Amino acid sequence: MIMNTVSRRLSALLLTGLTLCAAGCQDTATPNGHAKPASSSSSTSPSSSPSPSSNPKPTGLGTVHQDRAYSKDLDRTEGPITVKRGERFSIAMRQNISARADWSVAKPGPSAAVLRKVGESSYQTAREKELVGGGHTKYFTFEALKAGQTRIVLANSFGTDKSAGGYSPDLPRTVTYRVTVR
Repeated sequence: MIMNTVSRRLSALLLTGLTLCAAGCQDTATPNGHAKPASSSSSTSPSSSPSPSSNPKPTGLGTVHQDRAYSKDLDRTEGPITVKRGERFSIAMRQNISARADWSVAKPGPSAAVLRKVGESSYQTAREKELVGGGHTKYFTFEALKAGQTRIVLANSFGTDKSAGGYSPDLPRTVTYRVTVR
């Protein structure tokens, strides 16, 4: 008798939780698995949504080349990316430590005579900030110095560094971008 009562209360509690979750959840993913930017609504109160100044997108990125994330290839080559001398461009990678995606420019890096690395920055949508273990977009920004060809190799530490806590030989290891400067 007591077990029946506990079971019914637990079922009711679980059903209530699922109903509340369904009422408050929104589909925030695009068909390719990326998070949609959070949209503002007139019904959203200012206290529940961060102001645009508290979540600024990086500036000075130049032309952004979005990586085709979630590829199962261990090592792959993309490009060519063709830019003009003096032009700035960025490669945008989906970064998510909890999903074991941690990207950085591999050594020795692109030819210093052809490209200069300007920096790295990241951007996380308001929705991604709300999610536990949510990812973000990491931008690797370069400036084209003179005509020539080079490669930018981005390495995933979880697929290449055996000392990384989440290392796995089955994770993507490198993405190589071929770059031509005209």
